[in-house]
Amino acid sequence: MSSTGIILAGGHSSRMGENKALLKIGGKTVIERIADQLSSILPNVIIVANKQEDYQFLGLPLVNDRWKEKGPLAGIHAGLSESRTHNNLIVACDMPFISGELARLLLEQLDHHQASVPEIRGQLHPLFAAYRKDARVAAELALKENKLRIRQFLQDIDTAILKEDLLREMGFLYKDAHLFNMNRPDEYQLALKMAEDASK
Repeated sequence: MSSTGIILAGGHSSRMGENKALLKIGGKTVIERIADQLSSILPNVIIVANKQEDYQFLGLPLVNDRWKEKGPLAGIHAGLSESRTHNNLIVACDMPFISGELARLLLEQLDHHQASVPEIRGQLHPLFAAYRKDARVAAELALKENKLRIRQFLQDIDTAILKEDLLREMGFLYKDAHLFNMNRPDEYQLALKMAEDASK
């Protein structure tokens, strides 16, 4: 079944001090790395961004949040509203080492659930997760009621939680890099080192 990759690039990058999506790793911006990986496994990729001029160089469809200053849930809602496919993968713009194999496993769960989210060491990762388009109805209701916590939203829909042991049973060996995200300058420096070590 056709699927869409939705990159959320609407944050303020306040902890980084500059736009983290446009920082370079291995000669490419982080958002380019994500877009290239998604394009290699999915037929459609769109970007949710309120500063659209920053991302026009990617040549991908761009969409604004419909609900302003409402955080990641508004980005998920905007992406699902714009998507023309039943299955969708949401990815934050600050994850330089995403796994196509993990993406595939998450999307497969949408045959039976509205969302599928990895949980690693007790931490949910709703910004590298799969969502059916119909989840936007619950997202819109939550936004109208100003209930912006994604954990609550996931409880309001039919969500499959994929923990490490279940992923291992599925044949996927999780590495810390797969869900690594960078919010601060020291995390960007760590990402540079991780990319350098991986290229050796």
